[in-house]
Amino acid sequence: MGEVRKCQVLVVGAGPGGYVAAIRAGQLGLDTVIVEGDKAGGTCLIRGCIPSKALIHAADRFESLQQHASEGGHMGISVSGEAEVDMAALVSWKDAIVERLNKGVEALLKAAGVDLVKGWATFTGPKKCCVDTKEGIVEFEAENVIIATGSSHI
Repeated sequence: MGEVRKCQVLVVGAGPGGYVAAIRAGQLGLDTVIVEGDKAGGTCLIRGCIPSKALIHAADRFESLQQHASEGGHMGISVSGEAEVDMAALVSWKDAIVERLNKGVEALLKAAGVDLVKGWATFTGPKKCCVDTKEGIVEFEAENVIIATGSSHI
């Protein structure tokens, strides 16, 4: 390990609790670091609510097309052939939505002057932690720590 990176606020977890706290700290002019092991946005944005809602929306649209086709194309709108699902394209569409929202959260962090560190934090003291990143271990010491690790899916 090299030099210890000092900051005023260290937030562990970049879900809705963590990233909002980090953005506010950054807006207040505090030297703020947020650590996230995966992607900023949390369980809801990355693998929960948002992806589920996107897929439910697609399923509703598919069902609506099938229903409209079975009604013989009333309203002057015709559907030629049967509606089909291309799962690879559907998953790509859903992933693009998640990616766009994730990049939005990261842009908000950056605009607030928050340093986003991708890695897994392990506390070594009350206000000290080591973060295992792709580049190696980074040690942090903070005046204030916010633990916002959220929930985990089951």
